[in-house]
Amino acid sequence: MDIINRINTTTYLGREFLTWLWYRSAVGNGIFHVNNNQMEVWFDRKLTLAIEGESMTIKADNPTETSESQASAIAGKVVTDATLRIVDGQKQWTLSIKGDSLGISGVKIPALLSREDDDQLYERFMLIEEMEDIMRDLFRQFIAIRTGGEWGDELEGIRAWIHRISP
Repeated sequence: MDIINRINTTTYLGREFLTWLWYRSAVGNGIFHVNNNQMEVWFDRKLTLAIEGESMTIKADNPTETSESQASAIAGKVVTDATLRIVDGQKQWTLSIKGDSLGISGVKIPALLSREDDDQLYERFMLIEEMEDIMRDLFRQFIAIRTGGEWGDELEGIRAWIHRISP
């Protein structure tokens, strides 16, 4: 199988990952354990859900809390695009992520502490790398569950959660 076909046959994983993030964020009050550190992950400002070519984009401060997003989840729609807010102590990032490619864009990094231009550039790179490490670790957690024996239980948890959020 060539690389393009492999990519096209696994794009669902990104959508499942974002939907799983929504579920885990909701049931865990936004708390995740990443790289041996506790942090918060929230959906912020924009959420797109879709099923079989039908999509809905919700723009709100807490898009996962709207009746439209909850009705979409009940209808079986999965997250295709989202804006996330990650909070790690005093540091906060926002980023947009595409479900099909896991492409990240529109990254806003925490405030810089350095005063010198060279130090600021280095600090920016470090903060972007830290955000990438966080997202990579979250995806690893998802893949470990998705490919392990826990997926059946996780799916049951997701189904129960969807029924509890009925608008």
